[in-house]
Amino acid sequence: MRKVFIQPFQLPRLLLLFGDMLIVFVSSLLILFLSKAAGKPFPEDISKFPYISFVFSTITVWVYYILDLYNIPKRRNSGMEFTTFCIGMITVMILYSSLSYLLSSLRPGKTSLLLFAISSGILTFIWHNSLYKIVTINQQRILFIGQEKIIKDITQYIKDNYSQFYTIVGHWHSNSHNPTLPNLFDFIEEHNADLVIYSVHSKVLKQVINDLITVKFSKKNIINAYDFYQDLTRKYPIYHLNDFWLLVNSQKEIFLPTAARNLKRAFDLLLFMCLLPLAVPLFLVSALAIKLFSKGPVFYLQERVGLDEVPFKIFKLRTMIVEAEESGPQMCKDNDCRITKVGKILRFFRLDELPQLINVLKGEMSFVGPRPLRKPFTDQRAQLIPFYRLRFLVKPGITGWAQVSYGHGNTMEDHRQMFQYDMFYIVRQSLWLDLFIIFKTIQVILRGKGSR
Repeated sequence: MRKVFIQPFQLPRLLLLFGDMLIVFVSSLLILFLSKAAGKPFPEDISKFPYISFVFSTITVWVYYILDLYNIPKRRNSGMEFTTFCIGMITVMILYSSLSYLLSSLRPGKTSLLLFAISSGILTFIWHNSLYKIVTINQQRILFIGQEKIIKDITQYIKDNYSQFYTIVGHWHSNSHNPTLPNLFDFIEEHNADLVIYSVHSKVLKQVINDLITVKFSKKNIINAYDFYQDLTRKYPIYHLNDFWLLVNSQKEIFLPTAARNLKRAFDLLLFMCLLPLAVPLFLVSALAIKLFSKGPVFYLQERVGLDEVPFKIFKLRTMIVEAEESGPQMCKDNDCRITKVGKILRFFRLDELPQLINVLKGEMSFVGPRPLRKPFTDQRAQLIPFYRLRFLVKPGITGWAQVSYGHGNTMEDHRQMFQYDMFYIVRQSLWLDLFIIFKTIQVILRGKGSR
């Protein structure tokens, strides 16, 4: 059965979000009472208060999301966190003030707006810090069974990224206990393990399988290492891929049902129609800038490999000099001298991708999927990365899971890591994940990480 995409620490993230909305509501009430006491009630019509509060909440949550304040594992130190909250509330004030000039019904006094920013900023900072301490105090205690690469990778990833959330209480493998293993159930109870993670290929698994069954029925969490690795890292362990997996599991993990494929296509067309009014003026301004500040055509057409490795022409706005590839295909590098001044701006905001809406309309691409590659690069990577051509079992996308999670890279290790993210998307693809990636793309661009 296809697994649902769930973010690590999803419940605490949701608690943060709804807590922030509640705090904004309370801060809005504060403005209402203070402005009423001052003889200048805001809003004058009390029935508009829910609407005002909703606007405040929406702006605040979006700004906090862009600033990555809901990313619990990547939380900064308290000083940096407080600075980020200050930046967030200043941004909220600017955005709300700008909006209030367009809609007079949203226009509070300067004092009221300042009080709102201070109260909501301080309260949300306290709320985020309090929840973080609760999450870190209640660390999950993990017992590993096996010593395969997947177990070692999980252990290292926890040490590098999640040491404040997990405690490793034991590590069972064929050499860990001699000559016999003690009773697993008693060991789990003694060490108060919350989570048992096992490798299906572990030699010791056969010796403790009956104990594992007992533990499972005692309502302890027992998770396959491959599933836990995906949930934790949001990557697919490509060394798990082999001929047997390809024969037995690939069809149920990779191929979407027909109804889901049709829904994805309908979503692409709906999003295309919604974005078209915004995309057209942006495209015209970008095209004019290209013609004014660089010699050559506006469009850049290039052959890429798409679904089932069928080649197609991708449309892009030209961001490089005309002679960029006179010596043959080359990967774009950081600070590439071939990129024009206008091209740097277009790439920063990813406006050079706008013409790919045509590819989406034609059905050659989707909004979300692995990025389309050129055949020379595809062939090179397929020779060095096993099962690399599996990424062509889905339509390529304008944005993708690898792009928002890893970014860009030029080394073979970068391509290997990006393939793990692409495979994660392929086995977990859903409308919910597509929406998440689109929002994440907006966040990446607005945080200044969109250039390449």
